[in-house]
Amino acid sequence: MPSALSPSAAFAAPSPSGTPIPEEEEYYSSWSLFLVCGLLILSLWTSYYLQIKRIRAIHETLVAIFAGMFVGLVVRLAPGTMIRDMLTFRHTLFFNLLLPPIILASGYELKQENFFRNFGSILVFAFLGTFISAVGVGVIVFIWSSLGLESLGFTLIECLTFGSTLSATDPVTILAIFNQYKVDPKLYTIIFGESLLNDAVSIVMYETLSQFHGSDFSVTHIFHGIGIFLLSFGGSMALGVVFGLAMSLVLKHSSLSLYPSIETCLVALSAYTCYFFSNGLSMSGIVSLLFCGITLKHYAYHTMSRRTQRATKYIFATLAQLSENFIFIYLGLSLFTSPPSSEKVTSYFKPLFWIHFRAPFTYYAIDTRPVPPAVASGHAHQASLSYARSPAPPFFFPSHHANCTTTTLLCFLPRVFHLHDISHSTIPGSSRSGTFGRNRPHCHYNP
Repeated sequence: MPSALSPSAAFAAPSPSGTPIPEEEEYYSSWSLFLVCGLLILSLWTSYYLQIKRIRAIHETLVAIFAGMFVGLVVRLAPGTMIRDMLTFRHTLFFNLLLPPIILASGYELKQENFFRNFGSILVFAFLGTFISAVGVGVIVFIWSSLGLESLGFTLIECLTFGSTLSATDPVTILAIFNQYKVDPKLYTIIFGESLLNDAVSIVMYETLSQFHGSDFSVTHIFHGIGIFLLSFGGSMALGVVFGLAMSLVLKHSSLSLYPSIETCLVALSAYTCYFFSNGLSMSGIVSLLFCGITLKHYAYHTMSRRTQRATKYIFATLAQLSENFIFIYLGLSLFTSPPSSEKVTSYFKPLFWIHFRAPFTYYAIDTRPVPPAVASGHAHQASLSYARSPAPPFFFPSHHANCTTTTLLCFLPRVFHLHDISHSTIPGSSRSGTFGRNRPHCHYNP
């Protein structure tokens, strides 16, 4: 006789369609959330221990990823698929829940003077660097596909689309490490700004190439893509500024300062509304949210009550930290919970083609400009935004969905580990300062 506490006693028979009944789904979702919360506690406690002991050789992001990989392996080997399916990476969860707090906190706490002072350098890295990376990766994948070693059969447009996906960077990895090591302000500003703005470039390249799928590519398509980019980037930036100014006027001409809790909620909701509205218009929600946060801090912050000022700073920072740790855990879990690849083992070696493809181009550009050389390595690191967008290309080649997802993750993981070493070696006064500090006198920028 089954126990009253066992799932078989608590749940009725499965429905004929095979879909889980609500009680069973709630049961397994509780276990899934328990695993995630436990990993978050482990990650945050590790961060506390590493900081209090001043351990620099290991970063909390590495612990979060490996802990997620271990739990993902256990879930993979365990019987049943309910928990594994619930822990599978979903890009909608990433873009709608995890990424906005990080962007909002970054824009809200952005040092605006440094950002706009280096705006020209940021645009060069965001536009030129992303274009070189997308074309280079696309051509290499096309050559590999043409060799016929794996019977992929990708067209040039499909390969360029995949390259534009891998060319997106975001500040999740970079900010998580740079915030702890307190790197040079100019280095931080350039890498942070490039990682945000190049998202618009990547999105526009992907959407433009998607329109040309199945048709002949011509020169007019290039000008069409430039027009789409200008409209997307300019519209996204203007939308963020408008939402920020509107909220500033509401705070200025109302008595919301008498109700700090309502005031705090409205400020946060205005930023999130801007993000979702921009995405709904097929523009860059990241760019809109960034400039909305900048505008809120510049205009609305000084009209808030003191309690709202403190609340917004701490709430945005807390949500951003939770989102960062959750993203790294989620990526580790997805290595084993994602559907397995049906391709040959040789597909796992394809990331070697482009893990450091961008480095030679960016190093050359930096050698001709007075910019810290560590920017090249920071610019060359793939972040989790690319992995979140990786389910998009299989709309063109669905038979290789799992292969594209696994390959993108394999590109991401080595770069996170390498970024930790690079950022550590470029810290002023670090006992492990590498060749950058010894041979390049303009490495460290003094603001």
